[in-house]
Amino acid sequence: MPVTQYYPIGSITMPSSWIAFIAGFLVTYLFIRLYFGKVHGARVGDLFFNVVIIWKVSVIVTDFSMVIKNPLSILYFHGGTVGWILGLVVAGLWMLRQVYKEKWKRIDKWTLLLALICWQAIYQIAMAFLNEGNLVVKSTTILLFVAVFALSWWSEQKKINTVSELAFVLVAVHFLVSAIQGNLLNTAFITTIFIGLFMWGVERATAQPISGKEEVE
Repeated sequence: MPVTQYYPIGSITMPSSWIAFIAGFLVTYLFIRLYFGKVHGARVGDLFFNVVIIWKVSVIVTDFSMVIKNPLSILYFHGGTVGWILGLVVAGLWMLRQVYKEKWKRIDKWTLLLALICWQAIYQIAMAFLNEGNLVVKSTTILLFVAVFALSWWSEQKKINTVSELAFVLVAVHFLVSAIQGNLLNTAFITTIFIGLFMWGVERATAQPISGKEEVE
């Protein structure tokens, strides 16, 4: 959903996208922590933290001249879409190294997938509620993302499909939603594409079968 609303929080006016992002992170972290334990919760928290930190400091790369003239600007600005993509890539590669080094099991992969889908679903749902737009488009967005999360949760419980297959279902659904919203090339959809590629990389790094029934932990 495009940003149409800004909300005052104390002395700061925040765009709806920031509120949706924070809500997505908090709900996701609590969900993973409560259902899968503190180790998986900390892992998800570290991933989000690394992405945000790299996104913030990437302003040094995206607007070097401004930072040189005013070093404190790094506290107030970020790297925009380019910086966000840089954060996704760097944090993703770092986690892939961790996946390979720690020899992740099935539960490790699925908690990460569920966390990423949960975050994207909460973000999209929050954006639908926080911004103005067509009621049909909003309803479709909410229903499709809830359906993807429900399918992923069901697949994890039944031990069918693979994380890469479900991640690419997420990409396909988000493509449909973006087309309905009339904005195919947006940061949220780029993030979902990255999630699909990232989970495919996790699948490969753990040397698990990429089709059919997965190995039970």
